[in-house]
Amino acid sequence: MTDVLLVLTDNTLHSDLARCAAAAGYTMVIGDAVSCRHDWLRACAVVVDADATAVLAVLHPPKRPAVVVVGASDDDPRAWQTGLALGAQGGFVLPDEEAGLVGALSEFRRPVRRPAGAVAVIGGHGGAGASSLAAAVALVAARDGERVLLLDADQSGAGADLILGVEDEPGLRWPDVTGETGAIAGPALRAALPGVGRVSVMTSARDDVEPLRPDTVLAVVDAGRSAGDVVVADVGREPGPVAAALVDSADFAVVVTTASVHSVAATRRTAARLVPERDVVLVVRGPSPGGLRASDVAAAIGLPLLGGYRPERALPQRCEGSGLSLRSRSPLTAAAQDVYRRLHAGAAR
Repeated sequence: MTDVLLVLTDNTLHSDLARCAAAAGYTMVIGDAVSCRHDWLRACAVVVDADATAVLAVLHPPKRPAVVVVGASDDDPRAWQTGLALGAQGGFVLPDEEAGLVGALSEFRRPVRRPAGAVAVIGGHGGAGASSLAAAVALVAARDGERVLLLDADQSGAGADLILGVEDEPGLRWPDVTGETGAIAGPALRAALPGVGRVSVMTSARDDVEPLRPDTVLAVVDAGRSAGDVVVADVGREPGPVAAALVDSADFAVVVTTASVHSVAATRRTAARLVPERDVVLVVRGPSPGGLRASDVAAAIGLPLLGGYRPERALPQRCEGSGLSLRSRSPLTAAAQDVYRRLHAGAAR
């Protein structure tokens, strides 16, 4: 597959960069520095200009290799200094130094370790079952040998630690972590979190009402992915900077809904607010009181259907007793496997 060159520059440079990208064998993707996290984490190389470096210096994206700064000969030289602070590995004046830029881009095209996968799980309406599905996806990934960070950003929910039965375990919760100091060491974070097996859980403290900060949430996401952990984020349903950042950082989003007319109406609004113009799939939990099929629900909401599953009568009782555990033939397990297969397939590309 052709490598992607993420371009965060003024459009006056796009034609020069298109030539360089083609010469080095890249597909050029034009992004916005304000909302580029999704492509920033996945592109083989990134090209930025003075305006983009100024924006990125404020946003503090995770450090990554293969970043270069470009500009015209009369650009402010301070842009190069800001680029160095971002970890840029070179600077080129265009169009004079196109040959040098092509050479640098060609060098970047070597195998590198890609970040572990991440998926955002969103409830289309209250009681849809998003938190249970997110926890189940984490357990399925762990069963496959992955290290998993289950990230609970739904502050109106019961808490991922309660779902997994580890609410009494010591360890960090959201109020104990800050993203203000920059990068968090992934292995250290993993060791400090409560969890079960290969799943580490980041969730709110009991009765904590302080809103989450986007910089804190993203620092935790970056720590997990940089340590090779699969990140499963229970996003919640409220739009805002935290939800937007999690959806932008994920490989794709899963919206969970039930099969009723009212849930379809609510889920349409939730999807429009939280996942416009993103890679998103729908999971439908039955049964339908009015006979709606999962495909009917997906068509009415306007999202591609990943799958559907029926509820398990004994599941609430099992969760109350010892936390969520998956049975090999349970409908929830099958739905979680569908999500994990899609995530695993995307990470393998």
